[in-house]
Amino acid sequence: MDQWKKLHVLGAGSFEKVCYAVKIHPSSSFLSASVAAVKCADMHRSISLQQEAEILTTLKDSPYVVQFIGADVSIDNGNIPTYNLLLEYASGGSLHDRSMFLYISNLQHVHKKRWVHSDIKPANAEHGGMHKLKLADFGLSLRVPKEVAYMTGSTLSNRGTLIYAPPESLTSGFHGRAYDIWLVGCTVAEMMTGSHVWIYRNTRDLQSQIMNEYPMIRVNVSEMANDLLNKCLIKDPLRRWTSEQLLQHPFIQQAICTQNSEKDSKGQSFWLHSCNT
Repeated sequence: MDQWKKLHVLGAGSFEKVCYAVKIHPSSSFLSASVAAVKCADMHRSISLQQEAEILTTLKDSPYVVQFIGADVSIDNGNIPTYNLLLEYASGGSLHDRSMFLYISNLQHVHKKRWVHSDIKPANAEHGGMHKLKLADFGLSLRVPKEVAYMTGSTLSNRGTLIYAPPESLTSGFHGRAYDIWLVGCTVAEMMTGSHVWIYRNTRDLQSQIMNEYPMIRVNVSEMANDLLNKCLIKDPLRRWTSEQLLQHPFIQQAICTQNSEKDSKGQSFWLHSCNT
């Protein structure tokens, strides 16, 4: 990374880590105000990062997705080739609030581009403050043709984190836009209640519950909120609500109207939707 300097590690996984980096002016050693989040991995373990870079190039300039800055290869840690994926840095951190309208509308945009994210969870959405949220981590995403409801695969082949996985990914290996809707349901339930929808003993028990049982909302939520979650967590993926339908749900419409009453510093509405009923 000739023009970027990694300053510290933000987080790490099994094969990759995310670093906070600043840009160095090419004609001096001074650091500029430009910052980035750099996902990096040893070159021989970087296939998923390279795939994520390809996906993000198709979503470039989208206001709903963490922006792709570029990618390169550096020599780190004693002559080890390292693949670096440079991304927009969202200083607000991971999503743990109740920005459901933004979550669903951002997902709708991704689906219109024919991508299935496949790994939606609270940790994979970044926000830079109130009313600003972007989906992140497209390393497991899948392209699904517009006219196709789902792609088929092998059983027990969920692409993302198991506790958020929809039943069809385990029973039939199905992956489609409905896959993401289930993920949103699990994520929103966690945001609302602070708890997962499954309580399990081990991986096999969790898989069995996902395939054979119904998720439980373990804390009381409003009737409208519970109905919204139920629409996301319909076990049949062909009956599960789409992002377009969810945006018309009374709970979301109420949230839009509430936010529409707030004005930014210029006196403009945060939302474009009408609250007229």
